[in-house]
Amino acid sequence: MELQRNQEVVEHYHYDFRLPEDKSKTEIKVGFAPLKGNEDYPKENSILGARINFKLVFANFIISGSVSQINHVINRKIEKQEDLTTEEINEIAAPLFKIIERLTYEVTEIALDKPGVKLDFLSKKQNVEDDVLGKVTSEGTEE
Repeated sequence: MELQRNQEVVEHYHYDFRLPEDKSKTEIKVGFAPLKGNEDYPKENSILGARINFKLVFANFIISGSVSQINHVINRKIEKQEDLTTEEINEIAAPLFKIIERLTYEVTEIALDKPGVKLDFLSKKQNVEDDVLGKVTSEGTEE
């Protein structure tokens, strides 16, 4: 699959203190939506929007937000998410997971005044559909 990617967009990103009585749970939602191009857009190509909405719950804080990216799929029509294979979904979503990993490391390093929290979403070539979260580690322990 040949892709031309637009810049990733951080729509919002939050680091929030977690109160002890907060019963929030970790949630990650990965979505794809075919978009329409203008009348000059090549008919054999597709535009695909990708978005990850997330809430990552840790013992003392919560990270949440939304990141997105527009992708141009060259020489292929995609009309619905089901037109993509698991491997293609992983390929399209990977840059968005990397942005979340990087932001989380940097923000938690500053907020906690110690080495940041290292997220590891796709290091074991896990399928986004099957196990989106992968491993979430904080100083070597699973959360």
